[in-house]
This record gives sequence, structure tokens and C-alpha cells, in this order.
Amino acid sequence: MTTAWTRMTGWMQSCTHGRRILLWSGLALVGLLGLYVGYLWAVVALPKGEERPPVLLFASPFLLKPGLSVEGSRLEERLARLGYHPVGGEPSGPGEYRITEEAVDLYVHDDPDRFVRGTPVRLALENGRISQVLSIPLGEPIPPVPLEPPLLGGLRGASRQVKQWVPLTAMPRALIDAVLATEDRRYYQHLGIDPQAIARALWANLRSGEVVQGGSTITQQLAKNLFYTRERTALRKIKEALAALMLELKYGKDEILESYLNEIYLGQVESVSIYGVGEAARWYFGKSVQDLTLAEAALLAGMIKAPNGYSPIKNPTMAKERRDLVLTRLREEDKLSAPEHEAAARQPIHVVPTPVTVTDAPYFVDFLISQASDSAGEPFPPGVKIVTTLDHVMQRLAEEALERGLAQLEAAHPFLKQAHVPLQGALVALDPKTGAILAMVGGRNYRFSQFNRAVQARRQPGSLFKPLVYLVAFEAGSVGGSPLTSASLIADEPLSLPAAHAEWTPHNYDRQFRGPVTVRTALEQSLNVPAVRVAHAVGVLPIIQLARRLGIHSPLEPNLSLALGTSEVSLLEITSAFGALAQQGWFVSPTPIQTVTASDGQSLWPGVPERRQAVSPAAAYIMTSLLKGVVERGTAVMAKRAGITVPVAGKTSTTDSTHDAWFVGYTPDLAIGVWVGFDDASELRLTGAQAALPIWADFVRQILPPDSPDFPVPGGIVTRKLDPKTGQLATSRCPESIEEVFIEGTEPTEYCALHGEGFWDRIKRAFRF
Repeated sequence: MTTAWTRMTGWMQSCTHGRRILLWSGLALVGLLGLYVGYLWAVVALPKGEERPPVLLFASPFLLKPGLSVEGSRLEERLARLGYHPVGGEPSGPGEYRITEEAVDLYVHDDPDRFVRGTPVRLALENGRISQVLSIPLGEPIPPVPLEPPLLGGLRGASRQVKQWVPLTAMPRALIDAVLATEDRRYYQHLGIDPQAIARALWANLRSGEVVQGGSTITQQLAKNLFYTRERTALRKIKEALAALMLELKYGKDEILESYLNEIYLGQVESVSIYGVGEAARWYFGKSVQDLTLAEAALLAGMIKAPNGYSPIKNPTMAKERRDLVLTRLREEDKLSAPEHEAAARQPIHVVPTPVTVTDAPYFVDFLISQASDSAGEPFPPGVKIVTTLDHVMQRLAEEALERGLAQLEAAHPFLKQAHVPLQGALVALDPKTGAILAMVGGRNYRFSQFNRAVQARRQPGSLFKPLVYLVAFEAGSVGGSPLTSASLIADEPLSLPAAHAEWTPHNYDRQFRGPVTVRTALEQSLNVPAVRVAHAVGVLPIIQLARRLGIHSPLEPNLSLALGTSEVSLLEITSAFGALAQQGWFVSPTPIQTVTASDGQSLWPGVPERRQAVSPAAAYIMTSLLKGVVERGTAVMAKRAGITVPVAGKTSTTDSTHDAWFVGYTPDLAIGVWVGFDDASELRLTGAQAALPIWADFVRQILPPDSPDFPVPGGIVTRKLDPKTGQLATSRCPESIEEVFIEGTEPTEYCALHGEGFWDRIKRAFRF
């Protein structure tokens, strides 16, 4: 009896002890849960688009002005990029336009950033060119009208993306209805967790024997995306549910839905992850979310379940099936009428994919950021709007011309594809008057290589340096006791000069010598020996000083081989140096930025590029005349054969062992440089005329109007007829003569000694006709 009592007492004591353990464990669990709930209350917060808006980058606004060619300026392409659309009648609202033979009627968009209100304007046309800009309401001439600058892309911290926050009020109702019908029908009835949806999902999964349906609400999905990893465990589900409850307690339903639609993952386009319906609308359909059609809105809503599985780019068939299912659900919930449902279901999947770069002109954007950081010393603050100098049409044409040209070279010369690295190239286009960088292509494919060969690469410019040598001589006034002119004779004969360890004997590219040649012939034929002779006469230091005035900051070796371009420079440097010749010797430093405006309207950019007279107008014009001869008769004559009929000046270059091929050419309004080569400096085995010039000509042919003006003649320039063999004044006995330009006071005064003077020549000389 005693033993039994003892056992019962012990059992009761052990039960009491167990209950205590359970009680204390429960209390501890509740305490931990309370602490976690308190932690969630403190840390769970919705992202707000206005807290850190992206830095927005815009291309240059395009000016509609008299003289502009509608076809040549690609006006319709520019309008399409800005969301304008053609109409049959007179434009009645912003974004509409009509083109006839007599005029372009255009209803300009509002541009609040520049305090421009949308208004209808008429561009009167004569022979396809704008003759007058008129206000349609007033019927009176008005100043040139700038189109709003097109968006290039954006920056958010280190990420190159726009991802502009779209308010819920700006989203189309069809999109909101489609998402709710697909992802969370009872969104506005539950508190973040929907027991009905959980029960429905459990029953569907049990019936199928696998997971076919989820029970997560929109709030739970948002909590998972914002605060947790993608691991699938019961504990994470509990955390997710608690976080959803916290969100529902802290925020309104519309705030949660707005965050969800801006943060939801909507697929991958190659290297780019797409988040938010705003970005998805741009990437898949090339439009803003406000402009989505019913069919497009349903497609995006359907993608949420499996973004890449239902991608209209990767799986258009499955994307259509999923879209049609969403449309059916909208019809079942009376969100659509029967005709609306049928019309949307008939729509084909039509994707307008954005080019696979996070921003347009990525090499240009990289350069812009580095320039801005160097100038300001710190990153741009959030919300800044940067209007760049980039012409987006010219940029597209430059990218296409470079890729097309490199592909054609590889097809014509298969050995180029056998190198260890791919053939590369770069192109830069500048406005020499303002220094504006209009186009910049730093390589074939930014996704594979972000190295900007237009700026970061330093390569030997070769013969591109020869014009600098002759410019120094023209400005020197006297070389060897007499002025050097374009008609001066220089010995193209064997030459030996002392060097550091042995004599240096420069030679021409073809290893031939031609005897006495004029400066014009020496430059047109890109002869090395005459250039070295002139450099030896004027000295290396003045050449370096001129290069610095022309904006070349790369290290330059102070030896005579500098005349042949042995010191490395960038494509941007040498192109902007040639640009100074286009502007009568005025150098303007290249810039990628027009304006930088803070969110409060304050200007954050001085916008004043460096500007100086680097070369006299007369010397610059003489060099331009010589470089026009390079294109008309010299090493760049292929430009004419490629269809370049307008006045251009330029210079080819091929470095030793053909590592690099260059061509830089210019007009009064443009300076354009092209480089072709390998990143590892493998032999190209092609000249500048063969590799770089065709790319340059292809690009220029598409952007230069056929009536481009010639270079203006500055004061202090005189023209004389010469005998091409002697460089002396031509006489009536000379079998041929050429016109040559001179800086006034340097023109020859002696008549041709080889062919002699005729009677009339003696009369003219006697009376100084």
C-alpha cells in the first residue's frame, strides 16, 4: 500500500513538473514571439519611390528650325522615340502629328522641366526643308521649337536603371484588376493572410498530388520579396505571414498594392532583371505603363506566377495561353464585357523589345559619370535630371555603322576572326563649335566588354600626328630661313638622325623615296620622311606644346619619332584636336553634359567647356585645305568612292606592324574619328583606308546633308596658281597648273624656272598683275 502511494505521489509530482516546463516553455515562446513581433513592427517598412528617385539621363533636345531637312534629320524616327504618333487629320492633342508635302503639323508635348506647354505648331516646308516655324493658333512665325529630350536611362546608386516609381493612381485600372484577379481575388477583404485561399490551395494540391496552387496573398508575396530569402521552409512561411500582418497594420491597402506592383519581379531579358510594372512595360512593349492595352496588362499580370516561363520573348505561346486565362478570369468577375474580352483575346503577342543595355549609349554614360565625378568630386544626388549632349539618332547610326563595318571586315578577311580576341573598334562624333559629344561607341558589345576604347584605350596615332608637325611649321614663320607653305619642296630622300643608342633612319610605308615633294603631296600621300625632316627643323617641344593646346593630355615622348605618332593617345583626344581645325583653330574641350538640374530646379553644372585659340585661323585653314586634298586625291580617296560628295577634310593612319587603323575626318559642323584594332595589339594587316575609313564613310553618308557647306575662308589667305613640279608661280608655258592657298605674305613670288616665262608672264610681272 505504501509503495503504491509513493508511486502515485511521484507520478503526480512529475506531472506537475512537466506542466511547469510546458508552461514556462510556452511563456518563453510567447515572449520570443512578442519580441519578434516588436522587431518586425520596428523594421518592416514599405519602400517609397520618392525617398531615393533615380538620376535620370536624357539625350539632347532636338531643335526644329528653318533649313532642317525632314528626311535628312530623320524627324519621324525622333518623333516616334518621344511617343508621337501620326494622325490623318489636323493634330488635336499632345503627341499627334501629320506630314504633308506642304507642312508638318505637330502638337508638341508638355515639358514642365523646361516650362514648355504643349502647343500645336506648323513647320512649313519647301523642297522637304523647314522654311518657317508657325504657331497654328496664332498663325504667326515663332522661334525654333525644341522637342523634349528623350530619356536615355537612369542611375540608382551603382545600378544602371531607371525604375521610376509609378503611383497606383497612374496605373491603368485594367492592370490592377488583372493582377488582383490572378494573384489575390480577396485582397481588399483579408488582413494580409487569407484562410480561404490557404484552404483552397491545400485542397487543390491534395487532389493533384503535387503543388499546383499557392495560398500566399499579395501582402505575403511583397513581404517575401522585400524581407526574406527564397528558401522554402515552414519557419519562413510563418515569418512571412507575421511580416504581412505587420504591413497590413502599418499601411493602407493601396499603399501595399502600389509597392507590390513596383517591386514585383517580371522576368529576365538576357543580362537585365526586370522589376516593377513600369520597367516591364518599357522592356517588353516599349511604352509607359499608362499606355498599356488591356491585352498587354493581362499578359504582365499573368507573368507574375512564372516570369520567365510566361515571358513573351522566350515563350510567346505559353505567354498567350496565360494571358487568355487572365482575360477569362476578368470576364468571370464582370470586369470585362464580352466584346472587350473577345477583342483582347484576338490580339497577337506583339513585343517591342528594348535593346539589351540598361541604358542607351552605355559607353557614353560611363564616360559621363566619370567626367562628372572628376569635376564635382562626388556622385549626383538622387532625383537629378541630366540633359546630355548625345544625339540619340546619331548614336544609333554610329553603333550600327561600327558593327556593320567590323562584320564586313571579318567577312572579307577571315584571318581577322582567327585572332585570340575579337576585332574591335570605336567611334566618336563631336560638334566642334560646342565640344558636344554627339555619339560615342566604345566597342562592339558593352555586355561583353565595358572597356571604352574611345576614351580609356591609348594607342599610337601614327600619321594622325603629321598635321600637328606641319601646323607648327606654318606658324613658325620661318623654317630654315624661309616660310614653310603647302607648296614648299621637302626632300623625300634617305635620312639618318642620331638617337639614344644608334642612328634612326625613318622610312615611308612603302619603303620608297620620291625625291623633292611639296608639303601637299607629302601629306596627301602620308609620307614619313618629309614629316620627320620638318619636325627636326622646328623642334619637338613646339609640337608637344601645340598638342597640349589642342587638348591632348596623354604623355608625349620628346623625341623625333613623335612626328610619326609613336606616343599613345585616345580617340577622343585626337578627334577633338582635329575638331579645332574645323573651327578655324578654336579648340573646345569635349563634353557629354548640357545641364544638370536638381529636383528643386537648381542648376548643378557650370556648363562652360574650356575654349581657346589653339592655332591661328589662317594656319588652320591651310591645314584644312591640305586635308581636303587627302580625301580628294590622297590616301583617303576611297571616301569619295564610298559616296561622300560634300566637302570634308581628314587623315588616315596605319601604325607600324599595322596594329592600329585610324581615320579622323571633319566638316565645319562635325568631327568624327574611327579606330579599328585588337585589344591585345595583334597585327591587323590592314591600313586605315581599308579598315577605319569605310566605317567612317558609312556613318557620315547617313548623317551629312547633301548640301553641307564648304569651310569658310578666314582673312589673311591668298590663292595662287602654281606649277605642281616646282611649287613656283605657273606660267603660260607650264603644261599644268594647280591652285594653292597661302598665308598672306608667304606666297611664292618667283615664276616657274623649269618651263620659263612667256611674254604675257613678263608683262604681268612687270606691272604686278
